[in-house]
Amino acid sequence: MGEEPASIISRNITFRLYPNLRQQAVLEEWLGLHRELYNAALQERRDAYSKKGISLTFFDQKKELPAIKKVRPDLIPLGAHALSGTLRRLDRAFNAFFRRVKKGEIAGYPRFKGRNRFDSFTYSDKDCWKILELKNHKGSLRLTNLGIIKMRGKPRVAFMDGDPRCLTIKKSNGKWHAVVTVRYNLEVLKRSFAEKNTAVGIDPGSYYIATLSTGEKIKAPRFLEKTICKLKHNDRELSRKKIGSSNREKARRKANRLHEKVKCQRKDFLHKLSAQLVTMFAFIAIEKMQVTEIVKNCGRRKAVFNRNMLDAGITTFIAMLAYKAEEAGGQVVMVEARNTSRICSGCNIEVPKALSNRIHHCKACGLIMDRDINAAINISALGLIQNGRGPSECGGLAIASL
Repeated sequence: MGEEPASIISRNITFRLYPNLRQQAVLEEWLGLHRELYNAALQERRDAYSKKGISLTFFDQKKELPAIKKVRPDLIPLGAHALSGTLRRLDRAFNAFFRRVKKGEIAGYPRFKGRNRFDSFTYSDKDCWKILELKNHKGSLRLTNLGIIKMRGKPRVAFMDGDPRCLTIKKSNGKWHAVVTVRYNLEVLKRSFAEKNTAVGIDPGSYYIATLSTGEKIKAPRFLEKTICKLKHNDRELSRKKIGSSNREKARRKANRLHEKVKCQRKDFLHKLSAQLVTMFAFIAIEKMQVTEIVKNCGRRKAVFNRNMLDAGITTFIAMLAYKAEEAGGQVVMVEARNTSRICSGCNIEVPKALSNRIHHCKACGLIMDRDINAAINISALGLIQNGRGPSECGGLAIASL
């Protein structure tokens, strides 16, 4: 697939599906058939290479679909595009495997999918599906050979302004979702800002997920911490259940629902926060954080800190800021923010301080402020300099260099 033009972007919009009992049974059957096709195609690739030294491609296996459907007529209602999508999924898994092998990373050969590890199938074309209506967050989806399914959802961007390209039907904890990939013209999505030339620096962290150079501090809600007691209790109950029993399956589903609740709460919070910041500021400079490396370096000795760092969702927050700023005509710049909390934002002199000291006090110029706000101001100035703009745009306080 070729790269999309710079003015065209793709966004995934997720809707909750409400199939009736008959439709649920059909979707379950289709999901099982797609999993069977995936595993059979994987076995074919393994056998072809191990026995004959032949590397099969996506197009080689796609050519076999008409013959397979003659032998297995139960695959016909699934649609040729959906079957091709499953083969494409396997092809992507192999491409990722070979890419990791070339880089010398842990390769991870594609595995056979069990019933609990295969939860979606994709229509790569619009011929087999259509969204009939979407009004007041309610609508309906028509699937060929299945009928009309009620759905509900609130797209963040206007759905009708884009071009729907493909559809993924996904099952998660007993709930069905439709993920629609829509292509938009970037110019259509751009929104106007309340203040066109405003710039801000953001210092992310585990306790305050965002400290702004304007002086605001936004506390991380820590949704996982609020649910950790229930999760630990459920894990103890799960460990007592016999493997393969129905009670163990019930406990597993309960744990999955708790994790899904935490994930949805965090995602909702980060979406609202990132959308608010993008609307307020045209230029955002934020510290480049490698959360995975931070957690890895801390190790088990700081388990609570690691959990809180991951619970904050900093990586997801930065990604949301980036693509929403692109849609709104703004800009997000990643800054290497080493020593930004030590450098005085008023006079550029380094003021050594311990990590436990949360107040920045510069004896040279007399500046006293919160340590994280001082760092955020420096990040804003660094971002503006990195972008070729004057650091004075960040509100008067600036640094010459770090």
